[in-house]
Amino acid sequence: MKKTLTRFLAITLCLQLFTTSYLVAQETTELSSDEIFTLARNIPKEKANYPQIIGLLKTALTKSPDYADIRMFLGRVYTWNDDLDSARYQFNQVLAKDAKNIEAYSAIFDLEYWNNNYWRALDHANAGLFYAPNSAELNIKKAKALNALKESRKALALLKNYNVQFPNQDSVVNYYQSLKKENLKNTVGVSYEYVYFDKRFNDPWHYTTIDYSRSTGIGSITGKLLYSNRFKTDGLQGEIEAYPSITKNIYAYMALGFSGSDIFPRFRAGASLYYTLPKSFDAETGFRYLDYNPTKTYIYVLALGKYTGNYYFNLKTYLSPDVDIFSHSFTLTARYYFSDRYNYMGAQLGTGISPDDMTRNITGLGNLHSYKFGLSYSKDLVNNLTLALSGLWYYEEYRTNTWGNQFSAGISLAKRF
Repeated sequence: MKKTLTRFLAITLCLQLFTTSYLVAQETTELSSDEIFTLARNIPKEKANYPQIIGLLKTALTKSPDYADIRMFLGRVYTWNDDLDSARYQFNQVLAKDAKNIEAYSAIFDLEYWNNNYWRALDHANAGLFYAPNSAELNIKKAKALNALKESRKALALLKNYNVQFPNQDSVVNYYQSLKKENLKNTVGVSYEYVYFDKRFNDPWHYTTIDYSRSTGIGSITGKLLYSNRFKTDGLQGEIEAYPSITKNIYAYMALGFSGSDIFPRFRAGASLYYTLPKSFDAETGFRYLDYNPTKTYIYVLALGKYTGNYYFNLKTYLSPDVDIFSHSFTLTARYYFSDRYNYMGAQLGTGISPDDMTRNITGLGNLHSYKFGLSYSKDLVNNLTLALSGLWYYEEYRTNTWGNQFSAGISLAKRF
């Protein structure tokens, strides 16, 4: 009896679905291409709905195959759905009928630019500018492609000349200013951090850092001088860092540090590879080496990050096989960017003290526990001068079953020129 009832319900459901689909299809065939187009545009632009939208637009095109707006929208939906060849076909069909369709050049530029095909994107921007040389939209897109191809001087010159001819185009002026800021080559910075312990140590710790960075054709290079006062002892450490570009989707981090003071590692080194992944993910793999004479430690680094809108989330772990020296560390960081990488607010939550944090590490027993929570804020003030503030709280087990609090506050200023 139950099997018979189940089969009856299944057959009934299938008939209902078939009937509904038939009625919808029949209703669609009776609509005009404009009405079907309106119906498709009113469907929420969510990935689950793309097949339905595409089906409606195809039906509309059977009624009006030369309707450019329908074909353009179909190309856009194909682009969002990562069906790039189908999107290209639709845009090229529009251009074959109307070589002066600036919207089509803009749309196919976006397709190629979003998928890191910068040379193709540049070609489409140039093709559109042949017919509309004064288009603010296409001039901005051309500058974006040039900048992505590391031709920032050409991009800036293009926008500067455009602003001379058409000074009231706010979109071009704004992007020009943003691009100038992005392509500043030099940065000098100074920072200070104060660390207080409620139990573990009687005296606070102090750190001051000065640094200079220079952007080059292969990546940025930074020199740092770090001063610290810990345990009533002064110490200096010199460090050099570089972020060379390896391929289009991979860049590296390399660092060397030296110190003659016992409160710093005598020598430290680090290297990582950063990977740009699909769907706005990124990843890091690397290692760190610390030489606290006579102790030497290797640490492995793994991280995974994700951009979503203005938010960025990153989970990083440091793993050391030498558990007699360092516990493992895990940190989840979240940032909200107001505009660019210099303007944000952030928070971090984690466990363990990072073995890479040369300012806090004290060699000692492993397998002890600690928890941390921190906040950060960075804001451009005037003339590319950035103020950054940070606060961090540790609750740490510095001896077996003995816990204490550690509070730190930091401030930094950085000038780009």
